[in-house]
Amino acid sequence: MVKSGGACLYKEARLNIEPAFPGSTVSFTLPAHTNSTFGTRATAKRTVITEQYADQDEESFMRRNLATDGSLFFRKHHEYPRTFLWRVLNNRNILEIQAADLDHDSSHNLEANLTLLLKFPSPIRPFCVAFAEPVDRDALTVFAITTANELYTITLHRDFFTSPAASEQEIENWCKTSEPVLFSGRIPYRLESLAVDDLLVSLDDGAICRLLWDRDNKVWEGSRYQNSNWSVRGLLSWKTQPTVRFDSADFAASAAAAVALSPDKQHILSVSLDHTLRAWNVASGKPGAQTDLLGQSGALERTNANGHANGNGSYFIGSSQAKLMAVLDIPGGVEGANYHIVTYSPKQHQFRFWGVRDGDDLHNGIVDVQPLVEFVPPVDELMNTTVWSMEEFHVIPGPAGTWRGTELWIRARSGPSSRVYSLKFDLHDEPDSLERVWKHEWVSVDAGPLTVEGLKRSPTFPDQQDTANDDVDTSGQWLDFLFYPGRFTTATLETALNIFARGIDRKRPSRAVSTGSLKERICSTVSMLAAKAPNSTRDVDDFEDAVSAQWQAFYGLVKDLHKRRGESLSLVYDAEMSAPWLVLSDYVSAIRVCSELELTTLNAAALTSTQPLRGPLARALDKSTPDVARLLNAASSFRQRLPSFVQRGVERQLEADALQSRSLTVIDRMELIESQSELVQHVSEEDLALIVDELGTEIKDLSSETFLQAIRILPFDEEGRPNNRKQLARFGLNALLRVSQETLERDYHAVLDLLVLLLVMFVELEGDPPEGFDATEVFVELALKFRDYMTVSWLARTVWSHQTSTGPASEAVNRTLSENLKTGKKLPITQTVMEGIYGIRFFDLPMPKGLRARQLTYWGRAWVASMFKDEYMYDSVVEDNMGILLYQKEYDLALDFAKFLTDGNWATYLKARLHVALGENALASVYFQKVAYTLALGMFSVEDVDSVGLVSETDRNLFSEGLAKYYSHVVGLFEKVKAYSYVAEFAQLGLRSLTGREDQETKTELLQRLFSASIQTARFQEAYTAMTRHSDAALKHSSLQTLIISMVGQSQAATLLMFPFVGLADDVDTILSSLCHKILNVGSGPPYHQILYSFRISRNNFRGAASILYERLQRLKTTSSKFQDPANDSLIQSYLMIINTLSSVAKEDAYILTEQKIDETAPPQWGLGKAKKLLKRQIVTLDTLRKEYQAELDRIAAIESGQFPFVDPADDVDIL
Repeated sequence: MVKSGGACLYKEARLNIEPAFPGSTVSFTLPAHTNSTFGTRATAKRTVITEQYADQDEESFMRRNLATDGSLFFRKHHEYPRTFLWRVLNNRNILEIQAADLDHDSSHNLEANLTLLLKFPSPIRPFCVAFAEPVDRDALTVFAITTANELYTITLHRDFFTSPAASEQEIENWCKTSEPVLFSGRIPYRLESLAVDDLLVSLDDGAICRLLWDRDNKVWEGSRYQNSNWSVRGLLSWKTQPTVRFDSADFAASAAAAVALSPDKQHILSVSLDHTLRAWNVASGKPGAQTDLLGQSGALERTNANGHANGNGSYFIGSSQAKLMAVLDIPGGVEGANYHIVTYSPKQHQFRFWGVRDGDDLHNGIVDVQPLVEFVPPVDELMNTTVWSMEEFHVIPGPAGTWRGTELWIRARSGPSSRVYSLKFDLHDEPDSLERVWKHEWVSVDAGPLTVEGLKRSPTFPDQQDTANDDVDTSGQWLDFLFYPGRFTTATLETALNIFARGIDRKRPSRAVSTGSLKERICSTVSMLAAKAPNSTRDVDDFEDAVSAQWQAFYGLVKDLHKRRGESLSLVYDAEMSAPWLVLSDYVSAIRVCSELELTTLNAAALTSTQPLRGPLARALDKSTPDVARLLNAASSFRQRLPSFVQRGVERQLEADALQSRSLTVIDRMELIESQSELVQHVSEEDLALIVDELGTEIKDLSSETFLQAIRILPFDEEGRPNNRKQLARFGLNALLRVSQETLERDYHAVLDLLVLLLVMFVELEGDPPEGFDATEVFVELALKFRDYMTVSWLARTVWSHQTSTGPASEAVNRTLSENLKTGKKLPITQTVMEGIYGIRFFDLPMPKGLRARQLTYWGRAWVASMFKDEYMYDSVVEDNMGILLYQKEYDLALDFAKFLTDGNWATYLKARLHVALGENALASVYFQKVAYTLALGMFSVEDVDSVGLVSETDRNLFSEGLAKYYSHVVGLFEKVKAYSYVAEFAQLGLRSLTGREDQETKTELLQRLFSASIQTARFQEAYTAMTRHSDAALKHSSLQTLIISMVGQSQAATLLMFPFVGLADDVDTILSSLCHKILNVGSGPPYHQILYSFRISRNNFRGAASILYERLQRLKTTSSKFQDPANDSLIQSYLMIINTLSSVAKEDAYILTEQKIDETAPPQWGLGKAKKLLKRQIVTLDTLRKEYQAELDRIAAIESGQFPFVDPADDVDIL
């Protein structure tokens, strides 16, 4: 928030720096130079890293995640990747590089989402990392100088960032090392890259080296620029000269802290620690024009002939000053300057603007453009401090490449606080005008909601007052807060948990709670530590208090780590996109223009003042009115003053109102919300008086139009046309989500603020409503907005497990991950539902050209607004999202999202589908039947509502074609989940709904499904009925066989025999006969012979019954030895049953035909071999059976008396 000056027109969008997916980080151990004299040469090695957080303590976290230096580099000649983020890690031993583009062409099938870690054998020197872009190849060239004075030239091809396989080559092929002779005995100080073969290096002794790559000899050749040329004196120590301490070494005061090449390439420009700007002739090596940074002639006179400061009161710049000079190719101005130089002097915090006419003219070559103006940023007022330092600045020429409309971006620090400010000015304005602009027209950048202070101000922050209430789920609140997408990194939470768990096991904290997801482990650790607290076991309240205290303690650790992540490192300006960036220790932050609502809230103090608006804020808010600003800020302040439980109560009632489907009048709805939340009871007279003060008017004087104007700030006006030639990159999607989340949170709470104030006004003014104020009109508008934002907020904060692609490049990444990890659609990538559903459609939105710093703000607002463009679209959009959740099998999320569904027909069908997936088939049945007539008989088009393909192409033909076909579709859904009782239920409903006009195929299908479901649920009577209704003889026969087998298998033979089988008796007999012949073991298998016997007896077929029993008897005698046991009377009983059965017929009919095995030679026509046992039909009479029965009795008696032969007389025995 702006405190004491500077309109807040910009805001940071902080993006976490995390691996794109496990295995997306490739580490390279770089070799040392061959001529190194210290130990052995490091071995080059390549490793693919999967991030591990086990046992990661605070120090490990800092080494791996918190950078000490970093910035962005933008390529100019190659399209993608264009933006590279680099950071120095692990005590300056590691250089991390990754692409950070927001978008790229849709024709790209690969995404640059790999992170490269370059591990150096020696630490990298401060200010000694530089980048260049080869023109002849699509690559990135990295230069780095280590403390061993080794110059590394690393050429990374574009494919290194898109494909892990691309870097599977010898590291020496793309990593070259050297030790330039010019570095011998010296300490490199600053490194600047002019091109891939042209470097500028300043040294500790004040010299500047220009290194040029000799392609023929493969070495760096250099020139040395210094006041004193080569001599014995140059080899002597220069300790007698004034020195400046830097990085544990003494540097000459003439050492250059900034070097650059002039636009005409004729001079090397430098700013040295002795507060002097110098120009060096490239061709001759001689120093030319020079001036004190403040234009003080006396300072130059205190310099000796060799250019060394004599120490008599000279001012020396701090050696760690990041930036002191900017060279601008803006010609013209004072007496025809060829170009301009902007310098900054820490001495008086003053900028100077110099025109360079002749770099070789010692006295008049460099001229102060505005000597009468002191260009001092009023940071002391802006930051409300007396001590501050300038860390960086960027000067951006105006749109026409002139000084008109020039922008100055600065990064200033006061203690631990670092802020970014900006100013627009015209250098050629009159001095008075320039001084006024530099004094009053600075604008600031808000750090956003991810700072420690911003998080504490977040409406979702679980403060002590909230957690003290009984109706609050403490752990749930903290989990929602900590795991909100994009808020904290996994590394931060894992490290905090590891430190926190030391309270359980100090020796092995990671083993204390080592199983489960990160959420589960955090909850378990909190609970375990709460249980160890004193008095925590006395009662539930004490334990809840202990849990709350442990959550506060855990967040304290998270907060400390998180605060270190936000340490500012560098301010960067993307000239092509006209967009500033901020690189922090563990973030990269895009600086964007504030939306109108953000301007209103971030500049509340200025807008509620009685003073008229001036300067940048007045120009930015030319469409708004002070009344609207005061209303929004007063409403926000009023709600924040209410007790937290009242705020939550009102919010819950408003949510319930937005989701309810009862037919209530608007007034009834408002009265219900107010009475249920008891809002007005907690509003005091003092609160009302404060509202009046903040509004600047009485409540009764507020009009509906003021509220409606406030609501009009929220909608979004589309500009431009869709750009389908683009797709989002990884950082672009993260930035889009980050800005959208911030937009949603601010818009949601603005609407909530207005609703709370409106409800209070509605009650307070109920008896005497003022003219021009219609509470119901305003409430309807606000309630619709509240519902929309509530729904989209759910999408933006909810993470799903089945990620979807957002373009061709991410689709290729997801496919590769799925193949490599073999996890199907469940990928190790955190993705919100909003990203998954709407990410791929983003560039279908209208996009104007030349957005520049407005880009991310426009993106976020356009994306959020696109989801509910019109009021009538709400139902269809929610239904589409629900369909996608079901299609993605995100059933738990779909259950939570179902609250947003209305009572429409398709919404009800989707609820039914959800309950089917959850196994809640009774509820699903109710919903399916509720919409049956509409979906089956109405003018319903499933193609219009099913955008995701939840209904298959085949089943789409079953809608609006009659109830029978609709129920057939429902039957299919229940069949897939094996809910056979509901399959039967809906098959019967379908059959009952047949009117005779439907085709026979539908009836047959329903009957068959009813039959199958009845078999599965053992409803054999229904199965029998369904089978008998078949008109297809073959299908009926097949079903009959299935019915018989199933009923016999479930011991329902008695029930089976009770069926009438009208016209099917022969089929039943045939089927049972076939089953009798197929059975392998008649002793232990299904009793098909007895069932067929009973079936034939029931139909007076006594001979048939006796025949099947005799067949069983014959098989019993030959298949199992247990039936030969005298104690087993199975054979005796079988004989008796056959004899009794044949005794029931006439004497002349008392016989059966059987098949007997005989020994015969096979007929000649059978071919090779002989058939030993053939079948021969024979007649078995009742007398024969009685003789066999008697023979069986005699056999048993002989066995019991021990009189039995070794071999059956009937068998042939071959004796050799």
